Amino acid sequence: MKKLVYFICLMLAGYAARAQNPVFTPSSFTAQDQVTLTFDVTGTGMAGATDAYLWLWGNAGDSPLNTSWTNSPDAAKMTAAGTNKWSFTFTATVLWGLPAGQLQNFRFLVKKRDGSAQTPDQGPFNFDPLIFTATMLRVFPSKVDVNDLVTVNFDRNYGITTDEQRMTPTTATITMYDDQGIQVGSPVTAPVTKVGDTRWSKSFIPSLIFTPAAGRKLTKFKYKFNGTILDPSGSIVTVSSSEAEITFTVMQ
Repeated sequence: MKKLVYFICLMLAGYAARAQNPVFTPSSFTAQDQVTLTFDVTGTGMAGATDAYLWLWGNAGDSPLNTSWTNSPDAAKMTAAGTNKWSFTFTATVLWGLPAGQLQNFRFLVKKRDGSAQTPDQGPFNFDPLIFTATMLRVFPSKVDVNDLVTVNFDRNYGITTDEQRMTPTTATITMYDDQGIQVGSPVTAPVTKVGDTRWSKSFIPSLIFTPAAGRKLTKFKYKFNGTILDPSGSIVTVSSSEAEITFTVMQ
């Protein structure tokens, strides 16, 4: 009997040695961040499989990848990352279509398209909490793609210079750049909206305003706010804030 128990323990230990924990890149991430999970299916029912599909769920329920257990969609197909290794890249807020505050954790398993083989459930894995740091210039959401509705914000409470602390913004100037670092068209200056006692904002969809040259793509933009202050004599003077630069995130 002791020999049998010892043999079972050895078998379990061998399985544990073969089973791998998933690797996340980056290692920590919020629900707004793009993350790549890589999983070694050695020692599971998926070992030796020629393709693999992700089944993903969490506190917010099933992800849109979970359409039918016996027929996973192409969107759930994983990428080969080595022998018995598969990877998948996603941004939770984009995938679930929910605000980051509603996404706390997720679980997953790897399966064949028809569900005839699978790994054990993995997780739960927690998203890092969002930490809001008030700044003079801020973009929402923090990760944006060229087709997103982007909102740039100015809060003079956090201005660095005297002009920034006193300025009443009237417009925002957006300057766009392509993947070769070349400016796309002319900067666009548009009226802003007051959204608080000390805050102004401007919303826009980059791809609707700027068109890159053939074969190129939009990769980043710079923005600043323009407005007026009163000088010591009471005259109106036009001033601008410092400029911030935002690089687009390619959403999956």
